[in-house]
Amino acid sequence: MKLLQPRSHVSWGGTALRAVRGGFGETARPRFQHGSVVVIFALITAATQATPPTLVWGDEFNQADGAAPDPAKWGYNLGRGDPPGWGNQELQSYTDSRDNSVVVSDAAATDGHALAIRAQNTPTGYTSARLVTAGKQTFAGGRLEARLRMPQGRGLWPAFWALGSNIDTVGWPACGEIDVMEWVGPAIGVGRIRGSLHAPGYFATNSLNADYVLPEGASFSGGYHVFAVDWYSDQIVFSVDGHVYQTRKKSGIPTGAQWPFDQPFYLLLNLAVGGGWPGPPDASAVFPQDFRVDYVRVYSLPVTPPAGLVFAPAAPGQLRADNSHPGGIGLSWTAPTGTFGAALTGYRLERAMDAAFTQSVLVRTLGTATTFADKGLLAEHPYFYRISAVSVNGTSEPSQSVSTQLTVATTEGGPGTHFSNVSTRAYVGTGDNVAIVGFVLQGADVRRLLVRGVGPTLAAYGVGAPVADPLLTLYDQGTGAPIARDDDWSASDSAAEARTAATATGAFALPEGSRDAAVVVDLPSGIYTAVVEGKNGGTGTALVEAYEVPATIK
Repeated sequence: MKLLQPRSHVSWGGTALRAVRGGFGETARPRFQHGSVVVIFALITAATQATPPTLVWGDEFNQADGAAPDPAKWGYNLGRGDPPGWGNQELQSYTDSRDNSVVVSDAAATDGHALAIRAQNTPTGYTSARLVTAGKQTFAGGRLEARLRMPQGRGLWPAFWALGSNIDTVGWPACGEIDVMEWVGPAIGVGRIRGSLHAPGYFATNSLNADYVLPEGASFSGGYHVFAVDWYSDQIVFSVDGHVYQTRKKSGIPTGAQWPFDQPFYLLLNLAVGGGWPGPPDASAVFPQDFRVDYVRVYSLPVTPPAGLVFAPAAPGQLRADNSHPGGIGLSWTAPTGTFGAALTGYRLERAMDAAFTQSVLVRTLGTATTFADKGLLAEHPYFYRISAVSVNGTSEPSQSVSTQLTVATTEGGPGTHFSNVSTRAYVGTGDNVAIVGFVLQGADVRRLLVRGVGPTLAAYGVGAPVADPLLTLYDQGTGAPIARDDDWSASDSAAEARTAATATGAFALPEGSRDAAVVVDLPSGIYTAVVEGKNGGTGTALVEAYEVPATIK
């Protein structure tokens, strides 16, 4: 509960902790301008349905050490407040200096970097930072989530919260306030946080709030935790690390009270020093002190809340398969983009002998590594794979590459090793969700390969919604460099070679003028990856193929 206006504070554990409260006239309002407000998405409608939640905005704070927070996403509240103390008897002055907000290396952060909101004790007084998205981004509904680590010591007051963007016109509490997380450390327990709602009819000491408490002896200063609210039009659900501890519904607010949570809000991150709630710092607070922010993310939500009000992880991405393992298939994938608070416990791998996953289905429970070698397979037989992520809150949908197919060759590498063919049919999405086939060439000989990305021609074989204009890129995994690329095969310089190679290998013919892609390349032993994406963001089904062209065909 970190308002810009003066106000009295909460009662925690029955002990009233008060701050000076004044009026809400013009002199009591904050002195900053919102500027133009951009609403990313309105209250969730059927058009924004997604299972699981879909990321719409965020900041991973992954810039170089010493960098400022992204100015396109964050602004600052500055100074001592109006009146001084920000209405809560706080002691700090907020700045936009790198002394008080800076990106730092942090091995415990998901990407090795985090934002440090840093409180300093200077000769002229305490300084810190308050970051806001006001005037840059606002949100009306959705999942507000941040992975945070608290500072240490009495008298420190970090928070992750949101205010109605109409605060300058209607004031507080009419604008509404969502406190996703507040921590005041030793004042009430280092392993305790609070989540709250404030609006006319329930605010200050009468806010709608609840506590979340870690197991005995644990501290929120000891590591990162994920704090979130799932904000629907008629209810707001509070959670820590995927555990729901409070749900507030519009139907349950006090008689005559208001529910202003149907309008745009902006986000705030800050670290206050002192104030009526935690009291002033004592010897346990050794400055400087950091409030660490690994990331802040905002997701859209499905219209209907899930059972138990918790979400299974998002699906893993970029499932890859290759026959680099003798007698088997090597699989790799990327971790899901969101686990929604609950840590991953592992992955669920499905293997089948048909694209519909109905024949000879085998399910394996894997650990948290994102690679697996599937061995003991039949030679020259197609296999299909898909991977799901698992947490205590459920199992994700399968990865988008739901039908990766490879022809497995079990011959050990050596001079004269025969590659034959590899073929995969997969769905081509946007971003990272493209069709990918990896293959390995072994032996001393240089082999000629026909590699194709087939889209529109699949319609003639009964495949619905193929990608209209596939773009094929072949990469040398040893160097990471692209070695061949094609858009429309019959218009390329290698069109004649592609026709000859298709006839020699038994590959089905591509119609002249089709927008399918094909290249013919001479490759030494090595690891290669063929990637097919839709040109100009197109999506649909694609077939990725590689054939070894007989040495007698040039």
